[in-house]
Order: sequence, then C-alpha cells, then structure tokens
Amino acid sequence: MDSLDHGPAEPHRPVLVFSPAPKPKLTGWELWRGRLLLFVFILFSLEIGIIVTVAPWTAFWGNNSLLSGFPRLREFLMHDFVRGMVSGLGLTDILLAVLEAIQYRENVE
Repeated sequence: MDSLDHGPAEPHRPVLVFSPAPKPKLTGWELWRGRLLLFVFILFSLEIGIIVTVAPWTAFWGNNSLLSGFPRLREFLMHDFVRGMVSGLGLTDILLAVLEAIQYRENVE
C-alpha cells in the first residue's frame, strides 16, 4: 500500500456560495443624518485630540485645584513620560478623526 494513499475519494459535495444581501437604498434624510453624525464625530475627535495633545504641556496640567489634595498623583502626572503618553493619545485621536474623514464613502445608487 502506498504511503500517500488517503483512502477512498469522497463524493463530490455541492459548494454553497453566499453573496451579501444588497444594501437598502438610503433616503435623503438617512443620507444627511449620516453625514451630520460623521461631521460631529470628526469635529469632536479633533477638538478632544487637540486638547489632550496640548494640555499636558500647559500650566493648567500641574497647577489646578483638583490635584491640590493629591500631591503624589500631581508628582506622577508631572513626569515627562506621562505627559508624552497623554499627548500621544491625543495625536492618535486626531489621526483617527482624519482617517475617518478620508475613508468616508457614500452608497448613493
């Protein structure tokens, strides 16, 4: 018996192919609602990203009344690597907003 013999061949089975359901046509309101939500999301993400990127390097970051009762937390937040990490999150948020704006496609048919 040959070592490559895999036994009797299986009978041919039909292959089922599923195609995605067609997307429903959007009405005018649904199209504009999607555009408006995307615009608000991008604007919000850009604003938060800019604030989070810049805030750690301002005087507000270390001299605010919320941290006056927590000197060890204030000391931790004043480290440059923490400031850089928070700024990196802000830059990531800005990047995601820009990518979302670039990748927007409408299905108008």
